Amino acid sequence: MFELDMLRPMLEMTVVIPGAFLCFLPAKAHLRIPVRQLIGLGIPFLLLWAIVGGLICYTFRWSNNVWLFPWLVGFGLFLRWAANLPGWKTASLLLAVCGMFSCLTNLATTTDILLAPENSLPWFTFPAIAVYLLLHWALVACLWYPDTHAISWLLYTFNLSGTRYVFWMLPLVFLALNIYIQPLDYDTLHTDRMLVVYLVMVALLLALFLLLYLLFYRMARELDHGMQLARDNEILQQQAAQYQRLQKNMEDTRRARHDLRQHFIALRGCLDSGDLQAVSAYVSAHLQSLPSDSPQVYCKNLAVNAVLDYYAVLAGQQKIDCKFSVQMDEKTLIPEPEFCVLLGNLLENALEACAKIQGDRRLHAALRQLSKSRLMIVVENTSEPPQWEAGSLRSSKRPGAGFGAQSVKMIAERYHGGAQFSWQDGIFRAFVLLNP
Repeated sequence: MFELDMLRPMLEMTVVIPGAFLCFLPAKAHLRIPVRQLIGLGIPFLLLWAIVGGLICYTFRWSNNVWLFPWLVGFGLFLRWAANLPGWKTASLLLAVCGMFSCLTNLATTTDILLAPENSLPWFTFPAIAVYLLLHWALVACLWYPDTHAISWLLYTFNLSGTRYVFWMLPLVFLALNIYIQPLDYDTLHTDRMLVVYLVMVALLLALFLLLYLLFYRMARELDHGMQLARDNEILQQQAAQYQRLQKNMEDTRRARHDLRQHFIALRGCLDSGDLQAVSAYVSAHLQSLPSDSPQVYCKNLAVNAVLDYYAVLAGQQKIDCKFSVQMDEKTLIPEPEFCVLLGNLLENALEACAKIQGDRRLHAALRQLSKSRLMIVVENTSEPPQWEAGSLRSSKRPGAGFGAQSVKMIAERYHGGAQFSWQDGIFRAFVLLNP
C-alpha cells in the first residue's frame, strides 16, 4: 500500500541528477556520446534508479547511503568511459562531487533538526528535502562556469604526475570528515549551542573545500605558465637555429647564382668572338664548380622554395618518393621566418619517420592558399604508429612531447589556425591551417 513517506527516500535519491551534471560538465567537449543522447537516456535512468532505490530503502528502513555507495563504482566506470578520462582523474572528480554534496547534506540536516526535531526515520522530512535539493541545484548553478572552464582545464589540459595524489586525497578527507560529524541523534545537537556550532562548522568545511580547490587551480595555472614559458624558450631557440641554417642555404644559393651569371657572361664573350674551342675549354674547366643538380622551382617565394628543395634533395638521397604541390602567393601570409620554421618542422619530422620504414616510403606535401587570408598545409608520409602522450605527439629522440609538433601547433594557433595530427594504415597525416 502506498504511503506518503515512501516518497522521502525517492526524492532524496534524485540528488544524483545534479551530481551527474557536475561530473559531466567538465567533459562536455570530450564526451564519447552526444550530449542530448546522454541527457535523454541518463535522466530517465537516474529517476528510475531513485524510485527503485527509494522503495528498497523504505522497505528495509535503510539510509540512502546503503543503496548509493555500491552504485558509485558503476557510475565511476561509466563516467570514465563516457568522459574519456584516466582512472585516477575520474575517481578524483567523483570524490570531489561527493565531498561537496556531503557538506550540503549536513547543512540540510540542520534544517531538518529545526523543522522536525522528532524525525526518527533515516530520511529528511519534506521541507528539509526541498532545502536539500535546492542547495544542490544552487551549487550546480554556482559552479557551472568554473566546472566548464577551470575544472575542465585541470582534467584535460594540465598534466603533472604528482597532482594525482592531491586530486583524490583532498575530497576523500573532506568526505570522511563530513560523514564522521553527522549526528546519530538529533537530540545531541539541541544541547546548549551545539546546533549553531555544527552549522558553522559545516559551512566552514564547505568554504574551505572550495577555497583549497581555488588555490590549487591558481597554483596549477602559475606552474603551467612557467612550464609553457620554458617550452616556448626552447622551441624559439630551435626555431632560431633552424632559421639560421635556412638563411645559410639561401645565401649559398644566391652566391651560386651570382657565380653562374659571371660564367654565362664569360661564355657569351667567347661566343661573340666565335671561338668555340675557348667555350669548350671554359665549360670543361668550370664544370666541376657548378651544382650537380639545379634547384627545382616549387613556388615563387625563394625562402619557401629553398626549404622545399632542401628536403626534396634529402628525400632523394634516401630514396624516398617525394612530391610537393604548391599553390600560394609569392608573399607568405605570416612572417617568412615563422612560415619556413613551420614548414621545415613538418618536413623534417616526416623525413625522419620515413627513414625508419623499410620498403615503400613516400612523402607528399601540399600547400594551398584558400583565400587572401587562409592557407592550408597537408603533409602525408609513411610512418610507424606514433606514440602519444597526454594528447600530444611523443618525441622519438627524448622523453616527453616532440618540440617540432609543439612548434607547429604554437605557430598555427598564434595566427588563429590550428594543427591536427593523425595516423591510419601506415600513413601519418599532418594538417595545418593558417588564418591570420
